[in-house]
Amino acid sequence: MDMRACAAPDTILHGSESAGWMKKMRGCRIRGFFVTVYDVSEEIDPEKIARVKRILDGEGFETWGIGLPVGHPAGLDTPRFTYHEGWHVRRDIDGNECRWCNAVTDRLIRDARERVLILRELGIPVMFWDDDLRAGNYEGDVQGCFCSECLAKFVRAYPEFDRKDFGRETLRPVLKKDPAGLSEEELALREAWMDFISAGITRFMRETTVEGVRNGIMVMHRGDRRHGIDIPAIRKACPGCLFRVGELMFDDRSFEAPGNKRALAEGVLRHMALMGDPERIWSESTVYPHGALTPENLRKKIVLERKCGLRNINLMGVERMNSDAYYEMLEKNVRAFEETEPCLTPGNLDGFDFETL
Repeated sequence: MDMRACAAPDTILHGSESAGWMKKMRGCRIRGFFVTVYDVSEEIDPEKIARVKRILDGEGFETWGIGLPVGHPAGLDTPRFTYHEGWHVRRDIDGNECRWCNAVTDRLIRDARERVLILRELGIPVMFWDDDLRAGNYEGDVQGCFCSECLAKFVRAYPEFDRKDFGRETLRPVLKKDPAGLSEEELALREAWMDFISAGITRFMRETTVEGVRNGIMVMHRGDRRHGIDIPAIRKACPGCLFRVGELMFDDRSFEAPGNKRALAEGVLRHMALMGDPERIWSESTVYPHGALTPENLRKKIVLERKCGLRNINLMGVERMNSDAYYEMLEKNVRAFEETEPCLTPGNLDGFDFETL
């Protein structure tokens, strides 16, 4: 079992100066760190990334990159979404700016590729794009960017839908979550729009894949073609691509709510079936916000992930596990995690007791 922690550079730089911090990480059998190397609201200095890598190399850990050019700004309340010419904020079906989600533009893809080339020079072997790499927010209707520029780009790609009155109101009735009752023409428009938004995310993954750096995408919980995430297409475009399954239930309230453990398992299993080899797939064992998922519930979540067949554990946000109790739990249970055999399938969830993990 490969277990890695995700952390900001400042966490690692600070941690390296704190007595026992690295020893604590090794005690949990954490093998490496996902380090933020690209953010929507700032460019992280390559020298700072190199310094973090030198620290981790010296401590015997691997360094992988994590990038967030599309969403998740540094502060969730910041109005700042973009800092490059040629980027723009995604707009919803009403034309309103969407928080936490830039549109995927030609310039954004080029800028992201340049960042991966920098990582290659620094000797970082893997780049994972966070679950903000999508064309829509969690669940809901079929989404995408509905600005005039993206609408014009769509009709150029699909001229059969190019007519004088084409616009948001043309798309609105066909993009509902439930397509029941749509005509064949409306269904064709719906499929074409999903093809269009998915092609953007797939192109991003293809063009940011460079020799010497393995590419990976962290998929949103229940993320699919409604959000521009076409997992089979990404696998085809990026042979060897790594994936993180989409999860939720990051705090005790949601994790303990009736039905949510099953919902988590259903989402994990659905994504795993599309992603292929379990060796290339990672969990999303997130604690958010600070301390919101207790160590015991984090243990249960990892056990559930392992029962679903996940072999690699991604501890998202080590700075949010702000208590020694988390690391004591991980160290105590590593062997139990490793010995937990896959046993869950979409067909046997009805008979599984989700409350005795």
